[in-house]
Amino acid sequence: MSVDPGLAHLLGRLAVVEERVRREVSARRELDPQPDDPFRGLYLSEEAVERVLAGRLSGAAPDPVADAHLAAVETAADEAERAGASIRLRTLARAMALGQLDVELLLVALAPDLDSRFEQLYGYLNDDVTRRRAAVGMALRLCGLPEAAAQGRARLTGEAPLLAAGLLVVDDMDRPLLSRALRVPDRVAAHLLGDDRPDPALAGVLVSPPRWRPAAEALRGALSRGVRLVYLRERLGGSGVAVAAAALDGPVLVADAARLAGEPPAVARTLIREARLVGAGLIVEPVEALVAEAPAVLRLLAAAPVPVLLVGAASWDPRWAEEPPLQLDA
Repeated sequence: MSVDPGLAHLLGRLAVVEERVRREVSARRELDPQPDDPFRGLYLSEEAVERVLAGRLSGAAPDPVADAHLAAVETAADEAERAGASIRLRTLARAMALGQLDVELLLVALAPDLDSRFEQLYGYLNDDVTRRRAAVGMALRLCGLPEAAAQGRARLTGEAPLLAAGLLVVDDMDRPLLSRALRVPDRVAAHLLGDDRPDPALAGVLVSPPRWRPAAEALRGALSRGVRLVYLRERLGGSGVAVAAAALDGPVLVADAARLAGEPPAVARTLIREARLVGAGLIVEPVEALVAEAPAVLRLLAAAPVPVLLVGAASWDPRWAEEPPLQLDA
């Protein structure tokens, strides 16, 4: 039975993370006076204090074995893509504008969700068996960076791509930055494993799109030129959603604006992430519901880095979004 190249690539990259974790664990055990202490994390012995004081602000040393494995995995992925295969992790990285460090941090955070052994290993490296996800400091070290490296810390704070796209969540915000846990949402993990079912949080928002080919050519041409925000004003007897769906001519997510208006803004962010995950365009109607009930959600959609086709009957008001959309009649 052949293995999907995308899944093989993902598992190969996780194997590289495992090699780095094993090396970190081995190094820790060499210096740990009580590596098998069942009360780890509950107290600090004198020996443990000495070990902490002897530590240095440094990242992991280069790992030739892991680096060779990484090169082999990426070479195989190159060959698979040339043969026409889809490598989901790479497709995701391109769609979300992730750099190589972003991908490595994502994989470190993802590992416990795909292989339960990482829970125990991370608990050991966290000095706390109850904390089984990668902490920020641990993730930076596993990526070969010092904990104080500004370029690494910046990828896990603010509007960095991983967080802005909803691919990674930083938990335990009351803790110091380096001990905050990193978590990959279940929907992102499922997507990387080949599951394209929409996020359950969108169950009450998404609807099935109609298809109507006539009158969509002008809109399709605009989208092909890179237009990202369109407002389709429905005339009497028109069908803006059908025109929009036909113009996109590919994966489409149609959201009920009235239901979306009743949800917190986090659902709109989930909707945008879903569109980016599957490479879909967004159709949202009727826009009047967002104008009246959730203008902040409308602004989120208008700024989304995917094609967003808003459908409504009212004339466009410049106050609805910072950037004016392409306006067409449907």
